[in-house]
Amino acid sequence: MNNPKCYLCRFAAVIAVGLVLALAAIAIKRQLAKPIAGAPRPLVPALAVTPPIPAGPNDLFEDVTAKAGINFVHQFCDTKIANILESNGAGGCWLDYDGDGLMDLFLVNSGPLDGVTHHVPGTPCEGPRLYRNRGDGTFEDVTKKAGLGGMGGLGYCTAAVAADYDNDGHTDLYVVGVGRSYLFHNRGDGTFEDVTEKAGVANLGGTGLGAVWLDADNDGNLDLFVANYLTFDPNYQLYYNPDAYPGPLSYKPQFNKLYHNRGDGTFEDVSKASGIEIPGHRAMSVAVYDYNGDGAPDLYISNDGTPNLLLLNDGKGHFKDVALQAGVAFNAMGEAAGSMAATIGDCNGDGMEDILVTRLGYGSLYMGTTNGVYDDRMMASGLGSLTAQFVGWGGCFLDFDNSGKLDIFIANGDPHYLVGWESLLLENRGDGTFTDAAAKGGAYFTTKIRARGSAVADYDNDGRMDIIVTTMGDRPFLLHNRDKSGNHWITLDLEGTKSNRDGFGAKVKVTAGGKTYFGESRCAFGFLMQSDRRLHFGLGKATTVDRIEILWPSKQAQELTNVKVDQILKVREPGERK
Repeated sequence: MNNPKCYLCRFAAVIAVGLVLALAAIAIKRQLAKPIAGAPRPLVPALAVTPPIPAGPNDLFEDVTAKAGINFVHQFCDTKIANILESNGAGGCWLDYDGDGLMDLFLVNSGPLDGVTHHVPGTPCEGPRLYRNRGDGTFEDVTKKAGLGGMGGLGYCTAAVAADYDNDGHTDLYVVGVGRSYLFHNRGDGTFEDVTEKAGVANLGGTGLGAVWLDADNDGNLDLFVANYLTFDPNYQLYYNPDAYPGPLSYKPQFNKLYHNRGDGTFEDVSKASGIEIPGHRAMSVAVYDYNGDGAPDLYISNDGTPNLLLLNDGKGHFKDVALQAGVAFNAMGEAAGSMAATIGDCNGDGMEDILVTRLGYGSLYMGTTNGVYDDRMMASGLGSLTAQFVGWGGCFLDFDNSGKLDIFIANGDPHYLVGWESLLLENRGDGTFTDAAAKGGAYFTTKIRARGSAVADYDNDGRMDIIVTTMGDRPFLLHNRDKSGNHWITLDLEGTKSNRDGFGAKVKVTAGGKTYFGESRCAFGFLMQSDRRLHFGLGKATTVDRIEILWPSKQAQELTNVKVDQILKVREPGERK
């Protein structure tokens, strides 16, 4: 008879040999993955740049990027999307940096980064670009003129947000990056000064993907929240699909940052004291709004691979997470899917803010309710079937035809491959349900691009909301809105006095044509990008605004009556700044 112990010994020996071979294979794979000292690295070929997309005569949106003089191309230093950091791309922001009432455009570049991109040694970072709006439909590259010409040395950057943090009447700029971020103070003469060190907001070591300005403690000075992602380890190679790259949970999470504005040009890191240091999360983006209507700005954090956070502010700048209680931590499937970003607005006209979250996986349309618990209507709204085949990155609410209903734009892109997908234009029926409006949108919406960020702005001040889309290794797309519906509109450009100068946190109610519209002034940040800070309201066929009611962060109430439509109205908070 055979001895059972012999079989066990042989089995153990086979297992041992298998383990040795497996470990050897991993070691060889890692060794082959390392660059050979002194060996030339392959050149990274430039990706094809999409030519201008001709618009049809009835297309709602026209690609005017080349016509507008925006010649930016995102610097992608690799032959493929090799890791999770590269997959995110870069964005920018709309801002009026020279105070002429026209929205200018700042675009961020990523470029080479040792340990992340596979670039030729010595490859220079091309840096971001600042485009000044001339007011005639064209833009001028003023990067060097504005003192930002040396920003190629900033390193690998991802996003930007703009606001007047020192209340001097000039819009400042914060550029978010990997390893370090930067604050540029606007001198008021068309140039910027790097004040990062003095201000104390470098976010050293942070992998920043987003930020918002908010007055967390309502002292009239804007504070800064920075959304940090993860600590990337280029040597990690275990437990992932060999056809892709390791996911977010493969890397250590990073804490987000909250910097309190002292009012003297400097900031204090109050992250721990404020309660926003919640372990175990990897933030992709952050949105600010007043969830419970108490006048204090709250924060919604979109996380990658873990539940999202809703940080409730006690009014003094202290926060606690209430996402689970509010029903906005998971999607309708109960998943903590990879959330890219959130856009916020009242999409069903009930006076309560709703939240659209774009995701890798099923997104969410959280509809506000009177009891403070959101209802995820992603499927019931029609968005589930309309978006299911895509990965949505930059999503925006906008009223593209000034009908008084918030429609949706979503920039889609493949997270693993350098292939293009179509963007989505989704029309609101008026009750928070949506239909595909690609045919109405035009040729752009049948073009496959490697899209990432998106932001909306009325860059030519004609009352129609335009769109900018950023990409991976391609040019951006400036989509000019050519709506011919004849619907009316009004845009409010708020200026705080006792409140922060940008008026962030102000609540606005507009009554026109028998309907009431609600809005909240905020740093409108989505995925990697900030939209136009001004509040835009489509009014349908109403020819007069009966009433505008504003509740400022200072608790002052202001009312305007019998206001003319089709104008950008500058509204200043009563009183003088101290």
